[in-house]
Amino acid sequence: MMVKRRTLTQAKVLATANQLIESKGINGLTIRDLALVLDVRPQSIYNYVDSLSDLLDQVGLQFVQNVADRLTETISDVDGDEALMAFAQEFRAACNQHRGLAPLLLDLNDNLRIPRSRKAIVQLYQDMFKPLQLDDSARVENTLYRSTLFGFIIQEIGGFFKVQGTELDERFTKVMQLAIDQTHLPADKTKK
Repeated sequence: MMVKRRTLTQAKVLATANQLIESKGINGLTIRDLALVLDVRPQSIYNYVDSLSDLLDQVGLQFVQNVADRLTETISDVDGDEALMAFAQEFRAACNQHRGLAPLLLDLNDNLRIPRSRKAIVQLYQDMFKPLQLDDSARVENTLYRSTLFGFIIQEIGGFFKVQGTELDERFTKVMQLAIDQTHLPADKTKK
């Protein structure tokens, strides 16, 4: 009788971990569950990751990179207010499409030891906010934009809104537009 050889790969481990996070949330992921789904012994997982934290870090890093790529593509053809709105829409879409991983992007989970993901997130924000002129943290308007974006998404994922679908999308656009209108420096107002 031939022994069936399982082909486990780094990509397969991360993709399956990703699926489990989407269904159980980031705190619901265990090496044992992952091994069960992949039909391997838990020890086999450790050929690809050092620990659960390392696994989360690798998944997080991949997620942040995908979001960064999407955002870069989205805002490459636009500038000014249009870029600010495009960034907000794309960021929200990424969080909604991957609700299990959204806490990583919003950096809501302090118990996670995910240094590479955290570093990538900080880098993502710096890379994205600089061309949007949102990297100057001394400007209260920039804090308003970021707070509005993160706050809306946290409320949305948390189920705080009574409205849904198109109505919620319209509300998001209006709320973000209010924040974007505030990002203009007084000197900018004369240009409009």
